[in-house]
Amino acid sequence: MWPGLLVLAASSLLKYRNDRAALKRQQNFANAMETFQRKKSGESMAATEQLVNKQTPEARGTELADLTGQREQSLRDTVGAAQAFDAPSIAGKLSGDYRAAQEREAASVSERTRRAIEQLATMGAPGEQKQQHQIRVGRAAGVVDASNTASDAVGSRYRTDISNVRSNPFIDLLSQVGMGVGSGMLAAPAAAGGGAAEEAAALGVRGQQFEKLAPVRSRLGNAFSLWGR
Repeated sequence: MWPGLLVLAASSLLKYRNDRAALKRQQNFANAMETFQRKKSGESMAATEQLVNKQTPEARGTELADLTGQREQSLRDTVGAAQAFDAPSIAGKLSGDYRAAQEREAASVSERTRRAIEQLATMGAPGEQKQQHQIRVGRAAGVVDASNTASDAVGSRYRTDISNVRSNPFIDLLSQVGMGVGSGMLAAPAAAGGGAAEEAAALGVRGQQFEKLAPVRSRLGNAFSLWGR
């Protein structure tokens, strides 16, 4: 009886370890899929957070002030360059009255130009801010869409790999053969030299155990192509 029990125990342990190895491969695939999807989810959340943070009242006010200042400086540089290019050359002596009139006119033009620059900068800044916002929305949407597409595609591939994992067919067959042999040994007569009926019964039991293995052997061809994924 003990040899049969030992064979059964060893075969059961072999099958358990074989199934455990297949389960571990499936878990490795699942962990890799989860890691990738977490990474892509983090990218989407970061892009969304950046967009939301730019839309707070404080952030919008700061951005508008910066854009207004940049536009104003750009207009001043442009006007200053044009005035320097168009400044007429004056030769000869000028009377005091003429010089004073010229200075008053220049001051008046400078003041009107300053106000025009400020107004143009103030009026144009909101439109530029809107363009900046639309660009940020487009970028964030692109990141989210790309992350979702990659996560779905890679996740589908990982799920296929997980479903295709199989136990080692050689070890699986060996463990089933061992369990059949062990069961046959336990079913054999306890005492040696038993009658022909007992021996025939034992052989019949062993034959039934090996007949049960026929479907396993027929499935080995299919299992070979799937094993080891």
